[in-house]
Amino acid sequence: MKREITWLEKTQYVTMLLSVSGLIVFWRIGLWATLLFALVSFVCLVYRFCGPQKATRFVLNPALTPSLRKGLIFIVVYWLLLLVSMAYTEDTASGWDIVLRKAVLLVYSLSLLLTDTSYITKKHLRIVGYTLALSLLVRFFYYVVLAIVKLVRGETVEEVTGMYFDPHHHAYTALYLETALLFFYFEFHYHWNALPRWWRRAMIAAILLMIVYIIMVNSRAGMLALYTIELFCCLHFALTRHTWLKGLLLALLLGGYTVTMEVVLPGHKARLAATLSDLTADGRTKIYMAGLEAASKSPLFGYGVGDYQVKLLDQFDEDDFVEGVEHCFNAHNQYIETLLSTGLIGLISLLLWLLWPLCQAWKTFHKKNEFWFLLMLTFCVLFSSMFESMLERQMGLLFIGTLIPIMLLTINLKQYD
Repeated sequence: MKREITWLEKTQYVTMLLSVSGLIVFWRIGLWATLLFALVSFVCLVYRFCGPQKATRFVLNPALTPSLRKGLIFIVVYWLLLLVSMAYTEDTASGWDIVLRKAVLLVYSLSLLLTDTSYITKKHLRIVGYTLALSLLVRFFYYVVLAIVKLVRGETVEEVTGMYFDPHHHAYTALYLETALLFFYFEFHYHWNALPRWWRRAMIAAILLMIVYIIMVNSRAGMLALYTIELFCCLHFALTRHTWLKGLLLALLLGGYTVTMEVVLPGHKARLAATLSDLTADGRTKIYMAGLEAASKSPLFGYGVGDYQVKLLDQFDEDDFVEGVEHCFNAHNQYIETLLSTGLIGLISLLLWLLWPLCQAWKTFHKKNEFWFLLMLTFCVLFSSMFESMLERQMGLLFIGTLIPIMLLTINLKQYD
């Protein structure tokens, strides 16, 4: 029997939707919406222990199993390691700036750890997915209109549809789009017969537009992830529906459409062609090798959050990598950045909280479709982190810090058995 949802819980859920949609519109809006979610969650926590129906048995969220609570605790531990590294950081000003910036990772983890989320159902989480997708489509059409205005003003097609079609960092936007695409695929897979025909057509159109959007944000890692997602979805469809012919046809349609869009859209074909060569190009290789070399000099604890960038630049200078010094390149790899800042201990902590939802999903329902959804979401986060420092900017911090806790909610045994 469903319990009645209180007005505070409704407010908490609405602020969750605001934070998810705000992230896409502009990261500052997403930040303020996330902080509003934290404030409402704090009020929910106080009401839980001081309201008419006082909680006496559970301190932590009673809606989550102990193993799922651990996943949220691992995020808190990761941030605490950043804080501890301040003890051996020389540049304390930069260090505190990074520690405070990454404190947004605590918002969803602590909020969902301490409040009672037993009111959240599959329907609520599906609405979160639709909110993310709709926000991305609104953003896409906004930049389409902006591109048309620029064309009218005399700019070339290559300029308005090229690398700066969307000025936000392409790696983060691509990750958002990958998540929305996966959500839509599994919506089709789970609910095809229950969805109205017009809704299915609208979702297909949205998928086609989001594929174009991924191409236009010019993320090479995003493009490689897109092809992987398309291949996975086709294989998953063929295996679960026992129809290899339809799976092959779907693969040909999706792959053909994607390649066609890459060729047709001005300024993107060369970018894609350079993807594989860029992975082994001198510049990117030198960044990674310098990062690993610097990390090997302080492997256990790293250099601290305030000093790791300086140590990386020093290594660039030692390796005569002039371009890296001049442009102050970061590690362009979340794992190497973590090694530099908090060492192997920090890297283990990072991998623990990124992989925990997948591990729990395997134990909980590895024979159910939800596992494959979480598998691909985890892949997208891990894959993107190989090519960018995904936790360096607020767009990545807010999104991953929101996505992982919500992934943990999806494996709530009390709701999904």
